[in-house]
Amino acid sequence: MDNIPSDPILIVDDDPMSCRSIAAALERAGYRVESTTDSVAALWRTLKRKYCLLVADLSMPGLLGIALVAEVRRTNPDMPAVLISGFPDQRSIAEARGLGVPLLSKPFSLDTFLDTVRDLLQPSSVRSMAS
Repeated sequence: MDNIPSDPILIVDDDPMSCRSIAAALERAGYRVESTTDSVAALWRTLKRKYCLLVADLSMPGLLGIALVAEVRRTNPDMPAVLISGFPDQRSIAEARGLGVPLLSKPFSLDTFLDTVRDLLQPSSVRSMAS
């Protein structure tokens, strides 16, 4: 099995079904997971505890996924993140790229999603050698 981090992954999506399905896939792969449908609450959570990865929906009430990632990066600049969206547009793709965050379009394959998660959770030295 891969090197599974001890810190959980935080999933933020205003659709409870999406939260559950993403959490289930990650848990089956051996990851610890927490989720919320409230993007503002998610920001507060990241201030109180350590997460190994942030998975955020692009379009949510409160804070958009891009804004959430940017805010989290202010206090946790090394925290990896992945954005997901059912309706990515060129602007959001460019903004995600500017933050250095992959943006996956729903529906995505679980293999693609899990590969992205594994890549983001590799130690930075391994990740830079793979680039």
